[in-house]
Amino acid sequence: MKTTLNTPAVKMLLNGDYISALNDINISDEPLLCAYALFLAGDFDKARQFLLQIDSIRANWLKELINLMISGEMQKPTYFEVRNFLELDIDLFIVSQKINFLEKLLKSSARLAEVNKETYKLIGRVLFNNNLLSLSKYYFDLYKNMVYYDPELHFMYAKYYILQKDYKTALDSINSCLAALPEYYPAKILKRDIIGLLNGL
Repeated sequence: MKTTLNTPAVKMLLNGDYISALNDINISDEPLLCAYALFLAGDFDKARQFLLQIDSIRANWLKELINLMISGEMQKPTYFEVRNFLELDIDLFIVSQKINFLEKLLKSSARLAEVNKETYKLIGRVLFNNNLLSLSKYYFDLYKNMVYYDPELHFMYAKYYILQKDYKTALDSINSCLAALPEYYPAKILKRDIIGLLNGL
């Protein structure tokens, strides 16, 4: 779906108009997009039929999502599937308001973290980017309990605390980020901004 995010069919999907999306999709050219439309519409059997003709890790990931929605469990998610697609589909569920899908995926986070330990960070990041701040902090904290010395985690903490106007904690967080990765340029810029906020500039 990444290559077709700006098509009219995708916009229809995000608006919940799955029937119009399906009518607009060229099935032979976009079987994966068609499978996603059917998946979001809750027609899991038809979605699986389209996935039979697709050999890709994206298609395999969608099969895992279908398993999750039907049985409450994923069967064999892989490290690369989690890394490449978890954030994309959490974002998809939020934008398309498939809250029941989102809840099931978030409930599977512990299982996914066994496959890819960055799972909690990935979830926290996409929730943060969708302005679900308290929930994002919850997942960042889960990740911190597993992997403390991740500079990106502390960078995200700093951004979180800036929004909370807790600039002192934000500075502590960005210092932790730079201690782990001293030449991380975005963190240097963010530290400068935080110091400016602390000084009332």
